[in-house]
Amino acid sequence: MSQLHKKLSYYTIFTDEIGENNSSRIIFSTRSARAVVVSKRVYNALLQNQWQKLSKTLIANLIKEGILVDEEENELSKIIDENKKFINDDTVLYQVIQPSAMCQLGCDYCGQDHKKVNIKDELIEKLILRYRQKLVQRPNFYSGIFIAWFGGEPLMALREIRILTQKLKELALEFKISYGAKIVTNGLSLKPTIFRELALDLDIRSMEITLDGTAEYHDVRRITKEGYDTFDIIFKNLTEIFGMPDYSSLGCSISIRCNVDKRNYLGVTPLIKKMADNDFNKFITNFYVASVYSWGNDAHLKSFSKEEFSEMEIDWMVDQYQHGFMPNLLPSRVKTVCLAVNPSNEMVDAYGNLFNCTEVSYVDVYKDTSYVLGNVKFDRPDEEYKDRPLVNWNDEILDNKFQCNSCKMLPVCGGGCPKSWHEDMRACPTNKFNIKEKLLLSYVLTKSNIKEVTA
Repeated sequence: MSQLHKKLSYYTIFTDEIGENNSSRIIFSTRSARAVVVSKRVYNALLQNQWQKLSKTLIANLIKEGILVDEEENELSKIIDENKKFINDDTVLYQVIQPSAMCQLGCDYCGQDHKKVNIKDELIEKLILRYRQKLVQRPNFYSGIFIAWFGGEPLMALREIRILTQKLKELALEFKISYGAKIVTNGLSLKPTIFRELALDLDIRSMEITLDGTAEYHDVRRITKEGYDTFDIIFKNLTEIFGMPDYSSLGCSISIRCNVDKRNYLGVTPLIKKMADNDFNKFITNFYVASVYSWGNDAHLKSFSKEEFSEMEIDWMVDQYQHGFMPNLLPSRVKTVCLAVNPSNEMVDAYGNLFNCTEVSYVDVYKDTSYVLGNVKFDRPDEEYKDRPLVNWNDEILDNKFQCNSCKMLPVCGGGCPKSWHEDMRACPTNKFNIKEKLLLSYVLTKSNIKEVTA
């Protein structure tokens, strides 16, 4: 279609005026997840639907950046179609394994019921049979297997992780596909020797560890079940890992998450400073702050509103830049919001229960719900479990069942957590409320993510 048959995309965000004499604005296309700076003349032309007066080169650039789109295009349908195609074409078999139902910590906002149970060898064999069936059912389709080790605390089942990894790698070799993994761990058992084994022998490429502020804040909430403090142990583990001469060459990145509510938000900035003082900014891949949410409990009642949290997030990002960190300011396109939307993805717990949502295992309120798909111990390895909650999430957005249908941020959030929406909890990401501030920060602090387009 020619340049004349275009329209300003609905999925565009404009900042307030910037630059000398307030002569420019930043435009962010959530469809392309790219931002450009344009003059006041270009901005007015776009807003008044007079962009045809702009140069052909500029129009071509605006089309390339996703700011101008085909006049007859139904953008929402196009976005949903792109999401569904991406899911259908995903050639990596992604599976989540919870090898242990136990965790050393007794975090007061955690909704899980922990028991000293690790996945049994019998279940391991049946689980491998299930994964084999998934590969057999779609011959020559998959390019790799990728495992997420989750908990409880997965490192409490290190023996089982070793056994499963060996069998998974053998399976990948048999089908001539790649193998990789990541892990979410509390970091309490993450000694340098364990880290080396995870990276070199168990093919773990990334890990996420939680620190809820400095010790003053962290140790009020992330203590052991016996009541012992954990911050100093975890921080020492990380310091020693980053001090390993070959840390960077091991190929396993570490990110740190800080869970925040009204009780510990003042601990974020001191944590950023403490990490910088110990050179963490030179080693970690990412540090981010997340609001505490409901985990089948009322933990969210102690959290800030999304608007309040979004304001604080900007301050924390500035703090990170001032201390040598490089936070991710601008969101990327999200075509798969979580494992629930892909019918091939599943999570298995230490009892063999299968789910297609990571937030429901070991949580009492979800025990006898449709979130429990089945159990590998009793079901056929090729059982498909047709009734999967949340798998039709993209169609639900298209059918206007949730407010995501009209949100300009949809392409870069995918709608957020489908389960939260179904439980009448707003799942909007912080970007919805502070994207303009993030665009300005990105422009002022880096400029590398935003290019200028002139008429």
